[in-house]
Amino acid sequence: MAGFEDHAVTRETNPKIISNARRYTGNMVVAGVLYTVFVFAGAYATRIDDLPRWALVVAALAPLLPALLMLRAYVIFLNGIDEFQRRIQTEGVLIAAAVVGFGTFAYGFLEEWVGLPHLPLLWVLPALIGVWGVAVCILRMRYQ
Repeated sequence: MAGFEDHAVTRETNPKIISNARRYTGNMVVAGVLYTVFVFAGAYATRIDDLPRWALVVAALAPLLPALLMLRAYVIFLNGIDEFQRRIQTEGVLIAAAVVGFGTFAYGFLEEWVGLPHLPLLWVLPALIGVWGVAVCILRMRYQ
């Protein structure tokens, strides 16, 4: 893919790009607020005595809905950016998947065979997103 090496990562002033970024931000804010509400409501629900098990299951899974809205917002954003920016995002996801995938794989052996403390699966997705963000920042600096 010729031309990637010469492409400087700059803040675009193209109205289409700005509109895409604003839509992404708005969608993520809405999803983030819903996520926060669902997490706090779920945490509160776990403290209620005599709550049926099915209600606890619903409360535990409810935060997935806004998380899926976040994924949807990202896919819409990804479809609205240029090929170079899409390449950076894709490389960032690949790096994050490798780091978190192999990291959790290695830690699983350490848990089982060495007796290290158990880490809940709840932290895998936040770790993936965090490493992805760091990877994208590094990749952008590489192309500047």
